Amino acid sequence: MEFKNPILPGFHPDPSICCVDDDFYLVTSTFEYFPGLPIFHSKNLIDWTLIGHGIERESQLTLSNKNPNAFGLYAPTIRYINNRFYIICTNVPHIGQGTGNFIIWTDDIKDVWSDPIWIDLPGIDPSLFMDDDGTVYYTGADGGIFLTEIDLVTGETTERLDIWAGTGAADPEGPHIYKKNGYYYLMISEGGTSYGHMIVMARSKKITGPYEAFEGNPVLTNRSSNSPIQAIGHSDLVQDANGNWWAVCLGIRPIAYPRAHLLGRETFLVPIVWKRDWPVFGEEGQVKEIMSGPLPQTIKQEIMREKLDWLTLFGGNAPYISETQSGFELVPSNNNLSDSQPMAWIGVRQQHFNFHFSATLVTPLVNGEIGVTAFLNPTHHYEIYLERDSVLSLNFRRRIGSLWKTEKTILLVKEPKEVTFILEGTPSTYKFSYQVDQEEIERIGEGETHYLTTEVGGVFTGIMLGIYASNPLSDGNRLRMEKINYYEK
Repeated sequence: MEFKNPILPGFHPDPSICCVDDDFYLVTSTFEYFPGLPIFHSKNLIDWTLIGHGIERESQLTLSNKNPNAFGLYAPTIRYINNRFYIICTNVPHIGQGTGNFIIWTDDIKDVWSDPIWIDLPGIDPSLFMDDDGTVYYTGADGGIFLTEIDLVTGETTERLDIWAGTGAADPEGPHIYKKNGYYYLMISEGGTSYGHMIVMARSKKITGPYEAFEGNPVLTNRSSNSPIQAIGHSDLVQDANGNWWAVCLGIRPIAYPRAHLLGRETFLVPIVWKRDWPVFGEEGQVKEIMSGPLPQTIKQEIMREKLDWLTLFGGNAPYISETQSGFELVPSNNNLSDSQPMAWIGVRQQHFNFHFSATLVTPLVNGEIGVTAFLNPTHHYEIYLERDSVLSLNFRRRIGSLWKTEKTILLVKEPKEVTFILEGTPSTYKFSYQVDQEEIERIGEGETHYLTTEVGGVFTGIMLGIYASNPLSDGNRLRMEKINYYEK
């Protein structure tokens, strides 16, 4: 059956997957965004429903705001071991401070997850593997790939053993171990997480090695190709109930030349067949937009999403944001979009190149500003906003690195009952418009998507479409944004 990639569009990097009976569960990285580690469920591998988050209580851990788009929750792995679900992950930059690598668990994946069990190990990209005798192993990346036994209750580990340095390319990371036909297969990423990204494999008869590299490496990559999908890497494998093997991996879809990507690193699905005891990925080791394989179910799965997957920055936003029946109530703080601090900001991932996003302010603005933003990080964002200082005005502003400018200001001569902020996107342009009291929709400005791409201003995330409010006076003005819409055009 044919299917279309990506299976999770927009900022969903570093996917990890497991299968329990005929149910698939998948988790991805979230970096500085909260709640963290979204968990998805599927029956057919192509239609996914968000069922929760591994990190959803601020008491579980602290997310750093020191280097937006580069710190936070890296590369989780999800596994089902002895009737319990585990996620193992890294909270950067807390490695070596007792709050870096950690495990969380739950007996009911739709219920709450535990507080972290902290692991005193260096490196990133941890993974778990349980052998036939019940021993559980931890693999991680720290200059090369290392292995240790781990106690899932205490987080205690045995002496570290370095097992593979990779094939010689940069950044060996993202390790996972699988067992098939008496071999232990070690799969890792190399080449960095950009356009040289690739998946390589090695195997051994003993889990401790030595590991023999596959002579046909890399087993999966789109590097040095003209494919519209690039940077393929950081993969995880799963076997379905019918015995078929699949890979999930991250990739990007550049929008222009020179190549730059806007939506972040997304999740792709690749079928696998085994030949001569080695896996063959996709079409000659590449990921395509349209692929085919023996999907476990051909019936389309209903995707139950009662509401959008809203995220905040860093955590600590509870005093500023509360959900209402039809939107959000924002309490502006004195922090603004250019501050790396918790504030009245909440957003959703941009998942489509062509989209509509809008929100309507239904309460008077006393002081400060409120609006809608296309947001990469505190130094790269565009927004339309209503502002009140000595006058009431609608404004369009862009910030690109250290350069920022309010490009248009429209004075309002009468107090509006409501203001709708509209953001529409194409692969090349963000277009900002407004509507006051159901009158005509007016365009206020536009900006190139290029300046909000990862290659220009970001690191590991993608664009968020958000609503926000700020007020240097912090006078407690409560503002309601309702009629919030996001859809593909």
